[in-house]
Amino acid sequence: MFHFSTEVRVRLPETDAFGIVFHGYFFTYFDVARMDYLRNLGIIDYISPAHGTTNVVVHSSADFRSPARFDEPLVIQARISAFGTTSFTFEFRVLHKSENRLIATGKSTHVVLDPKTWKPAPVPRELKDRVEQYEGLIPGA
Repeated sequence: MFHFSTEVRVRLPETDAFGIVFHGYFFTYFDVARMDYLRNLGIIDYISPAHGTTNVVVHSSADFRSPARFDEPLVIQARISAFGTTSFTFEFRVLHKSENRLIATGKSTHVVLDPKTWKPAPVPRELKDRVEQYEGLIPGA
């Protein structure tokens, strides 16, 4: 179940010659949802060097179910679905807002790094706790 969502409207430069959203822009939509999710939970600082950690995307994927077109309102749902020792995984769903039609799904896996050494570091306990409070029990938390 997804508890969080944010909205975007398809802009003209995001469409291709066929008038549909170019597939690469879905990763931008996922990033918007990821940042809004972390901001909503008050934990965006836990992935910044100022907090002593940062993170990098080590895997990102998308599956496309139906087209999105210029000026259509989209809802992007996001959640953290799993934690590893040094990683966490987001899942995404993109829906047409008024039609509730599934447009795309996606995932991204992030590894936490120590910004001084650029080596993997444990996922901050505070981040895990806050996400678990919001989402419920998460594998690996």
